[in-house]
Amino acid sequence: MRAKRTDSNQKQIVEDLRDLGLSVFPTHEVGRGFPDLVVGAGGETYLVEIKRPAGPRGGLHGKKQNEEQIAFAERWKGGAVIVARSTEEVLEGIEHQLGTTIRTAVN
Repeated sequence: MRAKRTDSNQKQIVEDLRDLGLSVFPTHEVGRGFPDLVVGAGGETYLVEIKRPAGPRGGLHGKKQNEEQIAFAERWKGGAVIVARSTEEVLEGIEHQLGTTIRTAVN
């Protein structure tokens, strides 16, 4: 069985979130459309799909969600799946769902 690949920015995002005191469990190997990360913050749990950012020459904003990922998000009865290309986007998604700020600054 082939190991699942991660987007090139996932490792840094995981490290950044952990440095901010959030719980992070990588789930990219689950497959079948399940998001890449489970993140705990503010007493809540969030599902996060990581996508790579746009290339150096612009163009597409990284890879888009595949059909399985879209179907999973549509069936999921919990909070919306956060689709992010950076630590900042993950934090914005969590703060939006939580309704409050969980950080003072992110570099």
